[in-house]
Amino acid sequence: MLLTLGRVVVALAATALAVAAVTSAIRTVVVPRGVPDRFARVVFRVLDMPTAWRAGRASSAGELDRRTAGLAIRLLLALLVAWLGAVYLAGVGIQWGLAGGPAGRPFGASASALTTLGVSSAGVGASAAAYIEAALALALLALIIGYLPSIYAAFSRREALVTKLAMRTGLPPAGPAILSRLWRPAGPQTVLSETWQAWEDWFVDVSESHTSFPVLGFFHSPQTDKSWITAAGAILDAAALALAAVDAEWGPEAGMCLHAGIVSLRHVADFFGIPYERAGAATIAVTRDEVIGACQELTAAGVPVVSDAAAAYDRFRSRRAQYDDVLLALCAYLYAPPAPWSTDKVVAARHRPPIIRVGPGSLGRVYPPPDPSLGVNPRAARPD
Repeated sequence: MLLTLGRVVVALAATALAVAAVTSAIRTVVVPRGVPDRFARVVFRVLDMPTAWRAGRASSAGELDRRTAGLAIRLLLALLVAWLGAVYLAGVGIQWGLAGGPAGRPFGASASALTTLGVSSAGVGASAAAYIEAALALALLALIIGYLPSIYAAFSRREALVTKLAMRTGLPPAGPAILSRLWRPAGPQTVLSETWQAWEDWFVDVSESHTSFPVLGFFHSPQTDKSWITAAGAILDAAALALAAVDAEWGPEAGMCLHAGIVSLRHVADFFGIPYERAGAATIAVTRDEVIGACQELTAAGVPVVSDAAAAYDRFRSRRAQYDDVLLALCAYLYAPPAPWSTDKVVAARHRPPIIRVGPGSLGRVYPPPDPSLGVNPRAARPD
């Protein structure tokens, strides 16, 4: 009686394990939205611990890149192994619960079914369970194979604009450099307006793709000094600096790009469970002297800058405060290479997202929107 009850309990527990593995795979691969999964988070935490330890002992940007670049691929392979391993253990439990027999027989029967080499189960119920296990193994392999083209397509879209920015403004990316190199002394700022529009679309795509395929965030750019997160920070700094300090008429493009970027970074941080100041940080990592120095560099490059540098810094600070801490947290979390006003400002310990709790934006809850005054042109705000 006790043996029969034990077999029932083991079979039910094994079934729950199989359901958990399949549910994790569906959430990670099939569901077209960012749904945090605890099973995947556990796998990530196990892989991330040695990676973080090795990254903390890197002595250069190149060494940091070499030690962390393979994390995304290792995570994909580990997820597949974990899902198949869970299905295998579930098959062992179900085989023992349904057919009993010697201790080693359920392991052999489950392995035979998982590898689709044949069915060596005894009894109708055990044979049916073996066929289901074989079907699940093939389905999981098919899901991963179908998952890869979508990941690499999104990676290619992301990297195209990051590479274009690097070719135009150099590496590492920096907000003042973007403004000075794309500024045109005469005529409308068509190149900058097109840049804001292109990066607004890019931020929209990142917000969707990097929560639907969270492993994308850990895919490094082909060049060591390039990174999607540092490029995003540089574009946000360029837009914030343009609206705060450049004495020119700006259309709505810069403000819309800034707004889209803030929302996008917050969305990604929410998915990973990374905390940040949702109403804007009280202070920012970029100092007044650095902003004033950037204004002087812009003036030397022929960019018209407002005369009141202190007021320009205050306007820049109010905009940067909306994304300062979330940008720095993501730079640390994603092992970003050194870049001015982003990675070089990281001083806090790298956050390790929890396994149980999920972020407020990841399950459809609404996060506070950025300040609507972010896109206001200072020239428009001044009285005539």
